Amino acid sequence: MTLSRLVILFADPERPPEVLESSQGEIMRYDVFVEGEPAGWAPARTTLVVPGAEVLARWLTLPTGSDTQARSAAGFMLEEALAGQGARQHIAVGPREDGERLVAVVDEARLHGWLDRARVLGFKPDGVTPDHLILPAPEDDSLIGVRFGQLLAVRGRDIAASVEPDLLSAVLGDRAPPPANPLDAAALLARGAEDPAINLLQGQFGEGRDRGTEGGWRRAAILAGVLILSPLVIALAGIARNTGATLSLEDKADRRAVALAPALRGQADPADKLLAQIEARRSADQFLDVSARTFRLIQASGAVRMETLVYSADGSLRTSIAYANYSDLDSLKAAAKGAGLEVAEDSTVTEGGRITSDLIIRSAR
Repeated sequence: MTLSRLVILFADPERPPEVLESSQGEIMRYDVFVEGEPAGWAPARTTLVVPGAEVLARWLTLPTGSDTQARSAAGFMLEEALAGQGARQHIAVGPREDGERLVAVVDEARLHGWLDRARVLGFKPDGVTPDHLILPAPEDDSLIGVRFGQLLAVRGRDIAASVEPDLLSAVLGDRAPPPANPLDAAALLARGAEDPAINLLQGQFGEGRDRGTEGGWRRAAILAGVLILSPLVIALAGIARNTGATLSLEDKADRRAVALAPALRGQADPADKLLAQIEARRSADQFLDVSARTFRLIQASGAVRMETLVYSADGSLRTSIAYANYSDLDSLKAAAKGAGLEVAEDSTVTEGGRITSDLIIRSAR
């Protein structure tokens, strides 16, 4: 028999924890935690359920990669939302579902506090999950609600939150779910205990984490190499380009640049150098995009032959084409609009039955 155990902490520190034990969704025990009882516990996967009001949950589209890469990418995507938080924030990610991943954010000190409380109670949890994410997600668009003390934890396919019931009604209106009765609530918790949606014990809180090992630095370097060309890093450009930023912001940009590209460590103006790398990549991508559409356009015309092609620093292409009739150029310009290209005629020379035009081609989108 595989046993799952939940130890539930409430937002009210005066309220004693509760324990729910189940096997394959069948409830074996659900009552108040008794001091000293962990010494007699049967082997089980023990999940510490913590107040969900302290944990931010989001579903994000993250780049494919390791959990470490996903957590770092999520940190950049949520940076603005977390800007007002003074304390260090810990990020955890769930499995990929339909192209998105569940992301949970919690204050590091608060997570340390919950783990300290578990140690005082006499056990070490195998996982930590906020109350709104221990509830199983409904298969349809409905919402389920379970009371944890004075707060109502709500779970749906697109929402997870723990709030005061009155506030929830004001926000969700008729969609706000009523609290499940005690029997149904226990059954929902037992189902959630079988496969918690997320475990906050990741990264520095995960098993076997050695913050000072050479391997940790190597993983960080590999992560930096992956992220340096990611569109997420473009957010850094806004910081580094702001010439009116304070010295602290400039230092922050430099530190992040070094974190993303360790090879820049010790160099002057690492943020500027990282920006140059990003711009070079963006320029190369733009060249490939515009030139590919131009080649397809010339090939489809049939009557026009490309003779030269030069890429300009401003993102445009300068090309020389040869054709037999002026109508061929008119047809090419019309087709270019459909391909999302702007074609400007720079010069045209006619020699016998051969017409040559120099064109400037830019992306129109």
